[in-house]
Amino acid sequence: MSAPQVALVTTFLEPELLTELRSRHPDTIFEYPEDLIPLPRYVGEHRAADPSDDASLRRWRGLLERADIMFDFGPKQYHSQLADLPRLRWIQATSAGVGQFVRRVGLPASPSVVVTTARGVHGRALAEFAVMATVYFNRDLPGILADQREHRWTRRCGRLIAGQEVGIIGLGSVGQEVALAMRAFGARTTGVARSLAGRSAEVLGVDRLIDVGEIDRALPTWDVLVLAVPHTDETEGMLSANRISLFKSGALLVNLARGSVVDEAALTVALRSGRLAAAALDVFREEPLPAASPLWDLPNLLVTPHSMSTVEGENQLLVQLFSDNLARFNQGRPLLNTFDPERLY
Repeated sequence: MSAPQVALVTTFLEPELLTELRSRHPDTIFEYPEDLIPLPRYVGEHRAADPSDDASLRRWRGLLERADIMFDFGPKQYHSQLADLPRLRWIQATSAGVGQFVRRVGLPASPSVVVTTARGVHGRALAEFAVMATVYFNRDLPGILADQREHRWTRRCGRLIAGQEVGIIGLGSVGQEVALAMRAFGARTTGVARSLAGRSAEVLGVDRLIDVGEIDRALPTWDVLVLAVPHTDETEGMLSANRISLFKSGALLVNLARGSVVDEAALTVALRSGRLAAAALDVFREEPLPAASPLWDLPNLLVTPHSMSTVEGENQLLVQLFSDNLARFNQGRPLLNTFDPERLY
């Protein structure tokens, strides 16, 4: 008789969500080593365990060696060994942007371990952030808040999203949600994809669709640029100093991708000079952003700590995805969001 299937949950989940998983999948044993899993510092946080004592490391090793399935990637000390675990066949990530991590630990090279991402879970939250950032600068909220602090009554004129040209580089689930939200406010959207083969503006939810070769020509026409690409060798430094110099006067940048996609030094110069009107960054080349970074003190930059994808109810969505995929896994059907290093953006 074969051993029962074991799913190891390696990051915090609310008790009711664990109960839901066990109820839906009674033939799977869900291991949840509660005393080894770090508590979240805020709702929706998924921190990797970082055990420092030998006893905890041995317990984790035993759990990992018995696991057929993992929910998230487990303790940091064993990341490099995931591809070699004897029973492991599938890992469900809690993040969409896992490409660099998966490559670094050698998982794409493992034919026996499938990784599925959380693509689609965070799209709406990030789209709302992109809209919020656009309104924040369009209506000069920094100036309004400064006036309130100083008890100044200063009337001013703002801009509407309606009628603005919004470029969105990357049309995965996040980019498509951004397009949907911006169009609802009356913006005209241009989506940028790596390849247009078999794709259309109508299906992807944008007014116009161009490929990456047309970015430089389109940049001077955009009032807002939203970056929603994965971090790959191709997208490293995509928003270079030269491209930043092409921005339309008064334009706004919103980065939902990864910090490495942007030349931060050139961005700092452009913001200080006013060449670029404003930027909202949820991601940075170095995280946490060092206290000495000049980015903190730029009045036309909104800094958020890589957390705008996290909202209440996120764990319910993650568990729903995991549960749906577990049913597919047990039925031998293709899994949702299988990591593909060649996936188009």
